[in-house]
This record gives sequence, structure tokens and C-alpha cells, in this order.
Amino acid sequence: MNYIKKYSKWIDPFTYVDILLLKLFGKPNKLKVKIIYWIFYILFSILFAFLIYKLAGLILGTTLPFATVLSGSMEPNFYRGDIIVLNSAKNLKAETITLNYPIGNKDLQEFATQKFHTNEFGLTEIKSLTIENKTIEIKDIVKNKNSVVVYNSNTTGKDIIHRLVVIIKATDGTFVLTKGDNNKTNRIIDQDCRIDQTTGLAQNYCLNLYPVKKENLIGKKKLRIPYLGYLKLIFFRV
Repeated sequence: MNYIKKYSKWIDPFTYVDILLLKLFGKPNKLKVKIIYWIFYILFSILFAFLIYKLAGLILGTTLPFATVLSGSMEPNFYRGDIIVLNSAKNLKAETITLNYPIGNKDLQEFATQKFHTNEFGLTEIKSLTIENKTIEIKDIVKNKNSVVVYNSNTTGKDIIHRLVVIIKATDGTFVLTKGDNNKTNRIIDQDCRIDQTTGLAQNYCLNLYPVKKENLIGKKKLRIPYLGYLKLIFFRV
């Protein structure tokens, strides 16, 4: 135990900061020196956190290794304040459909048929999605534990943490459709914009014009850490 106690301090990166500060400014006996110490501690903490974040990104294969859930759109599976650890958006789990035409600039209505029903909240919600005679029941995307991914919304500019509905391999690339798990607040597919062909404006409040290209996915959920990010919600009032 004494051996561990003796050498464990060298694992602490602040040990080296203390050595440097002691050499440069001496012991923190005076208020001025104490202030200098605290400035260095704060700056080093920021730098160390940044390096850890970048290292985690390299290891996990994504530019966003950690994401905080900011809304209730994924309840009851994820809650506001949860931290989602992400890795690269590979080996995605969802039904895959192949199309022999491009869909990158197509509205959902142009290549898919949807059925809606009244859910337990008395609200109209999507029930199923049919593409090329293949029907996906929306209730099954959670039951089958389809991958949860993060992408940047081109309508809100925010990062969205939602679940895959389907993967589509088209002639112009591989795309995904997504939806939040909360069937009270997120009752339509994120890409169901119903774009008016005359004005080019979305008729639905959607989260992304057109399907999301797989290459544009920021990452895939690896694990969830409950409520760890709740302080961020308080301090940044989000």
C-alpha cells in the first residue's frame, strides 16, 4: 500500500504542474502567488480536458465522442442530461433497402408511402413506412434496437440524436431516415418535410430536408451515461 501511495501521485498530471509552479514562483504563501497558481490550474484544466476530448475522438473514430441529450425527443430511452458516448457510424443496425434510382434530393413522399394512426396520447403518429414493397413498422425500430445516431440538422443547425428507421442504398449513395423515440413529441420521421414543389418550402416542421447521407452522420451511440450532462443544461440554460 505504501508503494502504491508513494508512486500514485505521478499518475496525477497536476503533480507536474505543481513542480513547475514551485520552480517558477516558489511556494504559494502570498496571495499574488496563490492567484498565479489558480490561473495556471484553470488553464491547464481546460487544456487537459481538450486533449482528453481529442484523444477520445481519435480512439472512437468520431469528431464528437460525447454528446449531451438536450431534449426529451428520445424518452423513455434517453433523458435530458444524459451523456451519449459515440463511436464512428459504421456497422449500423436497421432494415436496409436498395433502390435503383437517386434519392439524395428527393422529398420522402417521392419514394415512400406512410401510414398513420392515432396513438395512446390521442395524437396522429406515423405507424409504418413502405419503400419498394418493403414495410417497416415504426414500433419495431425500438423493439429491434436499431442504431441511435447523431447528425447535424440542416433545418435547425443543431446536432440531432435520433434512431434509425431505415438504411437506403440508392444509386447516388447510402442514406438514412431517422426518428425520435418519443411518440408524443416526435410523431413523424425527421425527414418528412412535405416540400411544396412550387415554393420549395417544407410544409411539416421537419429536422432535415431530404434523407441524411451516411457519410454525414457524426457518430453512432456506443453507451449512455445517465444525467452526467445535467450541469450543462443548468449552466447553459438549454
